[in-house]
Amino acid sequence: MPPYDAVAEYKAKTQKSAKWFEFAKEYLPGGVTGNVKFYAPYPIYANKAKGSHIWDLDGNEYIDYMLCFGPMILGHGHPKVHEAIIKQLETDGTAIFGAPHEMEAKMAQRLEKIFPCAEYVRFTNSGLEATLHSLRIARGYKKKNRIAKFEGHYHGCYDEALVSLTPSEEVAGPEAAPQAVACSMGTSEYTLQSTQVLPFNDIHDTIRLLKAHKNDLAAVIMEPVQRGFIEGEPEFLKAVRETTTELDIVLIFDEVMSGFRMDKLGGAQTMVGITPDLMCLGKIIGGGFPCGAFLGREDIMDVVNPVTRGKENRVFHGGTFNGHPTILAAGMATIDVLEQPETYPYLMRITDRFQDGLNDLFQRLGFNAKGMGPGSTFNVLFGKDGQNLDDVRDYRHTLKADETARKKFDFGLLARGLHFHPDKPFYTCTEHTDEDIDNTLVVAEEVLKKMKSAM
Repeated sequence: MPPYDAVAEYKAKTQKSAKWFEFAKEYLPGGVTGNVKFYAPYPIYANKAKGSHIWDLDGNEYIDYMLCFGPMILGHGHPKVHEAIIKQLETDGTAIFGAPHEMEAKMAQRLEKIFPCAEYVRFTNSGLEATLHSLRIARGYKKKNRIAKFEGHYHGCYDEALVSLTPSEEVAGPEAAPQAVACSMGTSEYTLQSTQVLPFNDIHDTIRLLKAHKNDLAAVIMEPVQRGFIEGEPEFLKAVRETTTELDIVLIFDEVMSGFRMDKLGGAQTMVGITPDLMCLGKIIGGGFPCGAFLGREDIMDVVNPVTRGKENRVFHGGTFNGHPTILAAGMATIDVLEQPETYPYLMRITDRFQDGLNDLFQRLGFNAKGMGPGSTFNVLFGKDGQNLDDVRDYRHTLKADETARKKFDFGLLARGLHFHPDKPFYTCTEHTDEDIDNTLVVAEEVLKKMKSAM
């Protein structure tokens, strides 16, 4: 049998996207406005969405498991979100004031009730900005310049966040002491020197490195669930919390991905019973619009306070669109739905049916593959060379996965009406139905059988 050419199937179904890609390249580098939106040979260009479905320029209909990389937890065009936006615009008479408004403090109060660490809240325009400002606040609070992050953790696309994001094994250094690797051109040597890289889910070596650099570290920033699917082991997260407390280092949880996608409100910190000093949110709190927030202990957050501190003794935080009233209205409406008692049980049931169904197919058809991840986000890895996927617990384990098999699987699914970003996690929403999951598993079985017959 000839090799299964899933990319050819994809190209045959998406010819208008291919043509638009050529047009877009004339004006946008790579035909996209952010590298994460690109995948070779070209991405699907969308033009309509409703509920759990999305349509492309060719008129192809897809079950959407990308959901804008996670924010659309209620699906596309949820009526309660639309209603809140229109009401806010009509009531205010404008999209934004620039002046402070009631919605800012109301949303902050609501977040404080959901997240234990949220004594003070400030809003931003993205999760990226939230992590950037939280690091600056920690530096200002501790009056130290170095920060620590974990290998493979994503916090945005500024310099420190990209250090050791996706290093190859050839340059990453020892597993027990990862090297600070620039994962983007333009990263300064100073950034590399001022960023300590830590090994995720490795208690012994993380504690050893923190103690070795305790005198110059202002903060540790981490995803308690790496890239939305590799969970921080409870004992590990507890050890990081205890060690940072002992060494007086600010602990920052980046819960942009996990904040509302665990099996209940409160994020990963609530699931494991650990309270960070600061945390970062984004995506879902904007209800489909650009929004972020950093939250935390009053004494740390106070370093941005213009009432209690003069300019010479204050960390700067600003942004014209911070706390945008229309966006916060969309976020409030989203949380309204998430707080309904039936929402999370339904979302978890649908996600489990999807993830467990894939795992059943992998096992029945003889693939060394696994869907993994908590809550309403999970990823799929194909193992190679006898790799035991049950052992995947950090970034380096993912480097051993079979990228070729995952690519065939991804483009086979895309060609048959499932939308997501190749090689990225799958996201579910409250609008996904049992019929969606049934159809998805039928498609997945067809693709896996094609892959199997060509092996």
